[in-house]
Amino acid sequence: MKDYPGFVISSARTHEKSASSEMYYVLSELLEQEEVNVFPVSGISGLSIATFQGDPVQVLEKIKVMIEDNPLFQFTLKIVPFQYKISTSIENLKEAAMKLSTEIDEANTWRINVRRRHTQIPRTEIIGAIANEINRGKVMLESPDHYVIVEIIGKWTYLAVSSIPELSVSVLQFHEEEDDFTF
Repeated sequence: MKDYPGFVISSARTHEKSASSEMYYVLSELLEQEEVNVFPVSGISGLSIATFQGDPVQVLEKIKVMIEDNPLFQFTLKIVPFQYKISTSIENLKEAAMKLSTEIDEANTWRINVRRRHTQIPRTEIIGAIANEINRGKVMLESPDHYVIVEIIGKWTYLAVSSIPELSVSVLQFHEEEDDFTF
């Protein structure tokens, strides 16, 4: 399993190219990340992948702070960090889970977040395979210290251990506008 830092980016259907352009600008120009590559996922409407050389969790935290002060995104809806990319299979998921478990301390709590697209592997089988390999910390479904993120997109699976499972951009950006409405 090799390092492959980046984001899975969700947008409205048919707006993948616009969301990809927004993310490219934010990563390369505003956050000055190196080796930025952003592209729509072929065959899946509303989904893009961004890769770069920085720590995706730290970069996601910076984006969160930036959009609290200034709306940056018009087309990007959700950003999910990943640290690794593997070929999709139960055996590969088990091997990845062993490596990911080293990022969880005994005193930490964790949960598994799984999103599946274009795969026949049952969700319960994915969760079971990963959970059986993590022998550290304690499972906690509400407000854990870490999220084991599993994004399966066809033949590729993107994984991370993160304190932030995802960033819902539209909720943060448009929250202030909601407060301005009176009924």
